Amino acid sequence: MPYQIFSHVLPSASLGTQRIIKAHHFGVQGARPKVYLQAGLHADEWPGFLLLNTLLKHLKKADEAGLIQGEIVIVPVANPIGLAQNFHGYVPGRFAFSDGGGNFNRNWPQIGQQVAKRIQSSITGDVEENKVLVREAIREELKQLPDMTELQGMKKTLLALSMDADEVLDLHCSGEAMLHGYLPQEFEDYFKPLLGLLGAKVGLSELETGAASFDETNVSVWRELKGHYAHLIPWGCRSMTIELRGENDISDEVAEHDAKALLEYLVLRGVVHGEVSQGEVTQDDSSKRDDSAVVYYPLDAMDLVKAPCAGIVCYSKQIGDEVEAGEVIGEVVNLMEDDVTTSRYPLVARTNGVLFARYQRRLVMCGESVAKIAGREHLAYREIGRLFED
Repeated sequence: MPYQIFSHVLPSASLGTQRIIKAHHFGVQGARPKVYLQAGLHADEWPGFLLLNTLLKHLKKADEAGLIQGEIVIVPVANPIGLAQNFHGYVPGRFAFSDGGGNFNRNWPQIGQQVAKRIQSSITGDVEENKVLVREAIREELKQLPDMTELQGMKKTLLALSMDADEVLDLHCSGEAMLHGYLPQEFEDYFKPLLGLLGAKVGLSELETGAASFDETNVSVWRELKGHYAHLIPWGCRSMTIELRGENDISDEVAEHDAKALLEYLVLRGVVHGEVSQGEVTQDDSSKRDDSAVVYYPLDAMDLVKAPCAGIVCYSKQIGDEVEAGEVIGEVVNLMEDDVTTSRYPLVARTNGVLFARYQRRLVMCGESVAKIAGREHLAYREIGRLFED
């Protein structure tokens, strides 16, 4: 099948409005491996837009050369609802204003139990047959999801495009950050080459965040079924959220670097034939790849540094710095203090680790998480199953 673009129309939220999701398809439908990529689910996080736009250019060349072996689906703009939240040039884009509100990347439909019931009488001793069986059950269950509202339609559309993929990569970013990834603990070894190609040094791994985020939802069915059938059910989908540095780390040069890394990764996984060299696809040579700089940290060991008061934050530690528990990484200046000589309150690290992300906004509210430190030891205040803040 040649390169195609499909437009998926969302339910109209109000009179005279209509939004669409565009999906770019490469390769033959049903070919394996299938990889799904999307950007902008949090519509205020934009580096992934340019990255996927750049990757599409490379994939079109690969397609014209007949080098697409698997199936690739790319949704470069995943959340047109959030992008419409434009207030005098500011796009909040993280939370829905309708359908009960909430974070766009939380509480996605969980269909694991329904799929388990659907396949319970048909499971076999053949792992590959079971994989096909599960994917068909997933498709049937997705058809049952409601799509009365615009938000429901968006979620149903994105899941229908992604949930039969072998890999799902959801592109996000932080305020100011090193490139890093969030991924299930089971996939640390599997995704280490991708993080290495991108130049990441930090990966946050978890077993259960409790967020029901998009990438977790794509894996959740397989995790549910493995609990029932163990080795009879393979990992039919592996997923990861990639945090593409900071909000303003957007340039043609950065996008080109990351696009070439993703293209090389697609070669590694056999989705594209050949090796990437200077943006072109040539014969594969995996010996050049080095992921030794990638270090995984447990998500429940990640320290969220809180602002002790409202005010202006001034950081003394920079992104990528090593810090120790008890060390001051910055201060918040309380502008309402009578005595300006005592108006600074320290931001104190609660773990040994790497300062890998922090707020871009310098005016902070009391109690906000303004910085993230990747540590190695479980922190008592980090509760398994409730590891993400909105």
